[in-house]
Amino acid sequence: MGSQRSQTVQSRRGATPLWLVVFLTAAGFAWAIAKLEASTAAAGYSSVDPRRVAFDLPAGDVGFPPGWNELVAAKLVRLGELSTLDEGLLDEVRAELEALPFVREVGEARVLWPDGVSVAIRLREPVACICLGEDYLPVASDGVVLPGYWASPPDFGRGLLPVIGPVDGTFRQARPGEALTEARHLDAVSVAISMREHLSLDTMRALGPVVIDATKAPQAAVDEPGTVLLLEDFRTVYFGRPPSYDAPGELPEAEKWRHLARAVDLLEPGAPKEMDWDLVDVRWDGASLRPRLGYQ
Repeated sequence: MGSQRSQTVQSRRGATPLWLVVFLTAAGFAWAIAKLEASTAAAGYSSVDPRRVAFDLPAGDVGFPPGWNELVAAKLVRLGELSTLDEGLLDEVRAELEALPFVREVGEARVLWPDGVSVAIRLREPVACICLGEDYLPVASDGVVLPGYWASPPDFGRGLLPVIGPVDGTFRQARPGEALTEARHLDAVSVAISMREHLSLDTMRALGPVVIDATKAPQAAVDEPGTVLLLEDFRTVYFGRPPSYDAPGELPEAEKWRHLARAVDLLEPGAPKEMDWDLVDVRWDGASLRPRLGYQ
């Protein structure tokens, strides 16, 4: 009996307390983490240069127009080096990108080891531009004014961006990040979007500079052309109501653009002078051309 009691006491004295096990385990984890941080820092992997950002763009996205890469770099460089051990690292990067007017949406962001960041984003695509007097600024499909001052309507690879008219000085004080609000301007944007969807690149480039004036779009009637497109060499297109209107009896937009494309074909280099025109009305099933004065 005494011997058994002695063995029991000995057994209890030899057991390791639970709290000590927990403490030692936690200490071990802390040591391991500290060692990992130290080795990561020593290898130069503990920070991210915000300029080393890779963008994951949707399939078919045309990417950054000229100058936008520099704006992104200038925006992110203000963050300085970011610690990969900082849980708010990616939130900071996302917030800076969301503040850029040409970024429509910021998706998932993740660290690219050893020293970069990958961010999924969607860009606003320039579809038109506005005239500030001496300069032009691009405009997105939702009416947001985009960065990038140009001396003439820019071409980002899909033909010259049409100018939102009328060119009456309204946009002289416009700045990137602002949004168009007047109905006539938004109607003109909808025409610009439709133009890019339905005209080929060759036709877009053959058109040259275009001003879209949708001031009288709501009043379109037989004797009122509604939306008017002003082309170079004093040519005019009567377009009627913009695609944003759901007007019964209006010729489908695709048909209107087909009429215009055929009219532009008549202006190809080497075409007979008598085929030149100064007005085309694309509002009806059969487009009507007015020959330029002197070739009637």
